[in-house]
Amino acid sequence: TKPEASSPARVPAPPLEPETLEVRLTFDGRADLDLFVTDPARETVYFGNNPSLGGGHLLEDVRCATDRERVEIVRFSRPHSGRYRVGVEYARSCRFRRQPASYRIEVRGPGVEAQHEGTLGPGSFEPIALEFDVGSD
Repeated sequence: TKPEASSPARVPAPPLEPETLEVRLTFDGRADLDLFVTDPARETVYFGNNPSLGGGHLLEDVRCATDRERVEIVRFSRPHSGRYRVGVEYARSCRFRRQPASYRIEVRGPGVEAQHEGTLGPGSFEPIALEFDVGSD
């Protein structure tokens, strides 16, 4: 039988400045998931490219040892218009539990609001879990 994946808790997001784009990845404690956000210029902000030249900034790289809420957030203070792609990677299992982990992506910003829920297995990378467009300047 397939193990049950618990859903990540939905946590209210703090208020944003009017021109800010925010991408939130919330996930359960079974894994260390990583957030990747690719901007219209095809530059990706993630733990290894932070901040990006396009203005994206990963606020924190949450790892297994993190005891608080399991959330990674990328913010763009003045997002460029065009297509954005959000990817999720199951980097490692936590507490020796090699089980699928559930996650939720929430996007909000000028003229855009989107969400996606999914589950990843150990070692998986979903390069396009969600795509969305930010309108013209």
